[in-house]
Amino acid sequence: MRDQLTPYPDVERPPYVTALCVALGALLLYLATLAPTTQFWDASEYSTAVHALGIPHPPGNPLFILLAHAWGLLPLGADYARRINLLAAVTSAAAAGFWFLIGERWLRPIVSHPGLRRLTAAAGVLVGATAFTVWNQSVANEKVYTVSVLSIALVLWLAVRWADQPAATRRDRDLMLIVYLLALTATSWRRSRRASTCSCRSAPTSTRI
Repeated sequence: MRDQLTPYPDVERPPYVTALCVALGALLLYLATLAPTTQFWDASEYSTAVHALGIPHPPGNPLFILLAHAWGLLPLGADYARRINLLAAVTSAAAAGFWFLIGERWLRPIVSHPGLRRLTAAAGVLVGATAFTVWNQSVANEKVYTVSVLSIALVLWLAVRWADQPAATRRDRDLMLIVYLLALTATSWRRSRRASTCSCRSAPTSTRI
């Protein structure tokens, strides 16, 4: 039987417009400091693997390769590496928006005034978005970190929204979406790690590095 939409216990709806403004603010900051091309460490390897639909070093990250390859087809700039860097900025900024929603929701029992609560959540997101490691990975796509952070924030926000529903009328499809996202983002990582390990073990001794 189809489950009916049920109201959440909180009469106040999530501040999606404010979350969008927070995400856009983080995106503008990342765009202003975006790396113009590839950078050190694994950035060049991953950009090359994305362009050729190849396999980077273990665990391989197939989900990221597919997403980034599709993103790289968009006409967002002449330099391909800069386009991939832009993907890191967009995904990190989107994660900032979800972190704001999560922080604002968890602050409701503590801070009653909506404006002060949203200001506090935005301040926390600002600190996180400008932390050295987060900022560094958001302006140059070294690996898959920003996509992973976005998936964590999205799953956590969906879990918060699911938990906010009355226990007797919680929608199972929301929980199934959470499980699907977890499998899509986490299981593919482990599966690729296992496959790459097996391929290394089965390789001839002369080809091992």
